[in-house]
Parts: sequence; structure tokens; C-alpha cells
Amino acid sequence: MIHFSTIHFRSDAFIDLQLAYLRRFTSEPMTTWAGIDGIDRARLDDFDRAFELGLDVPPSAKLDRLGELMLDSAADDDLIVFTHGDCFPIADWVGPVREMLARVPLVAVRRDDNYGEPMPHPCFTVTTAGFWRELGSSWAKGPEWEEPDGRFVTDVGATLWADLEAAGIAWEPLLRSNAVDLHPLWFGVYGGLVYHHGAGFRRSISRADAHRSRTWPMPLRRLHWGWRMGRNGLLSRRVLADLSSDGRTLDRLAGFPVGSSGDAGV
Repeated sequence: MIHFSTIHFRSDAFIDLQLAYLRRFTSEPMTTWAGIDGIDRARLDDFDRAFELGLDVPPSAKLDRLGELMLDSAADDDLIVFTHGDCFPIADWVGPVREMLARVPLVAVRRDDNYGEPMPHPCFTVTTAGFWRELGSSWAKGPEWEEPDGRFVTDVGATLWADLEAAGIAWEPLLRSNAVDLHPLWFGVYGGLVYHHGAGFRRSISRADAHRSRTWPMPLRRLHWGWRMGRNGLLSRRVLADLSSDGRTLDRLAGFPVGSSGDAGV
């Protein structure tokens, strides 16, 4: 059994899209778990198990709570999957990931494309229920890493990264594999298996954007960030509209014919 968890926050724009691609490309029995907040409660019925976890609850705590709920129902050899609401598979992922899990206990997107983020990213992380129980880790922020410009930062997944490092446990990273880049971070394809839209539920500026003007005077930085947010937001809406129609942009990004969202059942 595969236990697939996701979080949707203040927008249902990705629910139908994510579920359609997930069902299309998941070749084993699956249960869907979701944290949904700030959305019509009727959307809870789209998932096998769905919960309102709280508008003010941070993403890391929501991920941890969904992990606990999945473990309550999962056998040790069941797969548990953590995802963002704007991430979904674009190819048959179960077979390749199971092959990786035969070598290491955890497979996850690693966003080297975001100034060398070292941690398993919660947009798509897969492990077994048994390993998650044994590790006893968390999605909380905390431990920091040094970026190329010398700044120290943390993010969701830092505690998991630090716990894996401390235990000397290797894991398999899914790295950016885009054939075409519309943005240095967002609209990413990883390992040829999953697509992550990026910023699907928050303001449309990334560290990759902000770093471009990091040394500029503050007034110029604010102007640049405002311009980037406007441009990124427009691009994000255009890509989402295409994903929900003929999906040609996704084919371009992936470098292979994923097939339209219509084929996926949207």
C-alpha cells in the first residue's frame, strides 16, 4: 500500500490536477491523505482521508501531523509519500522509486537549483513507514547550512537532513532534469519523475530571485522584488492554465511527451 499525503492552502487550484496525475501514474493501491485549510470544505471529500489542520499551523507541523496519521494506518513495508499540493508525478514513479529504496531508505527531491539546498524537500519525499518510525525525525526547520554567498539559512526539512547526516544514512536525491527552464527554480521536473510548480500557495518570489539583487541598495532591491513577483505570478498563472488544458508546456519542460491533463482525467 502507498500512503500519499499532500497539503492545499487557501486555494484548490491544484487539487484536480494533482489527483489526476497521481492516479494516472501510481501503479499500486494507494490511499490519499490531505491537509486542507482555507478552502471549501466540500473539497475534503476528494481525498480518502482529509483534515483541516489550521490556517495558522506552519507547514512543517502539518507535514509531521500527516506523517503521524499515516503511520497509524501503515504497515512497516508500506510506502509513505510527502508532497506539496503543487507537485505530482509525470511518469510511472513507483517502480523506479522502489528500485532506489532497495539501495537506500529514503528518496526525495533535492533542490540543488535553489542555491544548493542540501535537504530532502517535502515537495516529494518517499520512504517506508518502518524507516520513518525508526528514524523518528521531523520536518521542522532549525539546523542551518551555508549558501554560496556565505549566508546561513534554514527551511522545512532541515531537521530531517541533520538527523540523516548525524546517523550516517545515505538517501537518493531526485535532481532537476528540465529540458527547458522557464525559471531557475520553479516549474521544475525532478528525476524525470515528478513536476513541482513552486510557490503554488504563497507569494511568487524565491531565494533564487532575491539573490540576484542581494547586494543592491534596499530601495532597488524592493523594486526588483516587486517586479519579479509580478512577472513570476503572471508566468505561474499561464503555466497552470496550460497544465489544466493541453499540457504542452509540461511536455516541453520534461523533454518527453507526458500527455495532456485531459488524458489524465482533469
